[in-house]
Formats: sequence, C-alpha cells, structure tokens
Amino acid sequence: MLAAFNRHRPLLFGIAYRMLGRVSEAEDTLQEVWLRWQKQDIARIQSAKAWLVSATTRQCIDQLRSARRQREDYYGVWLPEPLMPATDVDPAGAAELADSLSMAFMLMLETLGPPERAVFLLREVFGYDYGEVAGMVGKSEAHCRQIVRRAKEHLQANVKPPAPPTDRARRLVEEFLAAAESGDMRHVLTLLADDSAVYSDGGGKVKAVGRAIRGLDHVSRFLLGIWPRFMAGVKPRLININGAPGFVVRSGGQVHYALSFEFDGERIRAIYIVCNPEKLGHLSASLDALG
Repeated sequence: MLAAFNRHRPLLFGIAYRMLGRVSEAEDTLQEVWLRWQKQDIARIQSAKAWLVSATTRQCIDQLRSARRQREDYYGVWLPEPLMPATDVDPAGAAELADSLSMAFMLMLETLGPPERAVFLLREVFGYDYGEVAGMVGKSEAHCRQIVRRAKEHLQANVKPPAPPTDRARRLVEEFLAAAESGDMRHVLTLLADDSAVYSDGGGKVKAVGRAIRGLDHVSRFLLGIWPRFMAGVKPRLININGAPGFVVRSGGQVHYALSFEFDGERIRAIYIVCNPEKLGHLSASLDALG
C-alpha cells in the first residue's frame, strides 16, 4: 500500500497544492488520504491511481468549502504559498505543467468555485478525459464539459494569461535585483510594463499594502518608498518560485519575503510579494536543502 501511495504522491501533491494554494494544507490533505487509503481493501480497487486522485480531489473540495469564510475574511491580498524547487515534489517541474504553478495561474483558479476548480484542473492541466473527471468529482460527464466551458469563458473574459517564463525573464529579474540593490531605481522602473502591478500578502501578520497597486506611476511610487528599508541588512537570493524566476530575502536563517514575477515578454508585468510569515516557514528548509 505504501509503495502505491508513494508512487503517485507527486501527482497527488500537485493536485492538492493547485487546489489549496498552501504547501502545509496540501501535505495535510495527503496525510488524510493516506490514512483513508490504509483502510481500503486493495483487492477491490481496480486502479490505485484513480482512487487516490479521486480521494485527494474530493478532500480538497471539502477543505476549500470549509475554509471559504476564512478566505473571505483574509486581510488584504491573498497569494499562494511560494513553492520552490526543493519543495516541489510534483512532476510539474516538467515544462508542460510548469505554467500551472505560476502565481498568476493560481490566482486565476481563485476565481473559480471548489468543484469548478477541480474539474478545470483535472481536465485542462492534468489531462484526464471527461469520463474520468466525472467519476472523480461525482458529476455527470455533460456537467463536467459545461463546467470547463464556462470556466474557460470566465477566465478569458476576466484574466489576462501570463507569458511563460523565458531566459529573458530571468535576465529581467537579475537586472531588477541588481539595480534595486545598487539604489538605481530609475533603471528598475524601465524594467516595468506600463500596466504593471504589485500584490503584497502580509495576511495581517506583518505590514503590507492591503490592496493591489496598479499602474506604472503607482507602482513606481510604492517601490521608491519601500525599497531602502526593504533591502536593509538582508541578502537576497535568486531562486525559482512557482516555476518562474524570483528571489527570497533572508536574514538570521529566516525568510522574510519571497518575490515572484509575471512578464509580458519584454518587461515585468506583476510583482508578487509574500511576507506573511505563516506562508514562508517552509522555505528555510528548502533553501538549506539547495545549499
């Protein structure tokens, strides 16, 4: 039983993280699925993978429903927990799934309800056919097709899809960090798109802007105002975050900020700053593992 569970664990974690947006909650979900898996009569289960994916998906749907009020009452901007290579045990490190880990994509998922999110992910990201998806979420195949169609229409109408990260994207982040460290904020501003935005998630635990900052002028003023104290006494480290170039700000063995970026091809379109300490605790061990 353990061998079967561990064989599919990366896939299960990938589904749970995308559904919940939290590393800790994804791990808790997998623990619950493992406990339920141990109670099953394996001889009566035709496909261990299908059972485990179905159980994980339904557990995530239940978790999201029970946490709805908590999400609604969350202070300020909600961002997913940053995911680094050392913590990403999902085969989503592969290029074909990497885009679905981006902050922009994860925030797109937040606009969908729990069942819709599950159906959309299983079909559009993990490639299950509609018959399989229907069995996993307990809905008809026709209903699942309708959910995916409506989700696509909603996302296309309301959310601008992010450009995939490229070598140019990494160079932009390197330029951004070098210019910011040297105090050359004029150069920093040349790297930003006209419709750039900053999202900052402090969760009410630390000081952070309670809303998204949009437009080059407002973003410029914000960065010029915070950067001197933001970088004081710390050493940033370039690292991939949620499948795209970013960096973490760490001092005394503790990660204080994790920054990831969205690109329009040539310039930075969005900066995501996670500073809620409850969402950063797992990163220190990940950095230590990377050396």
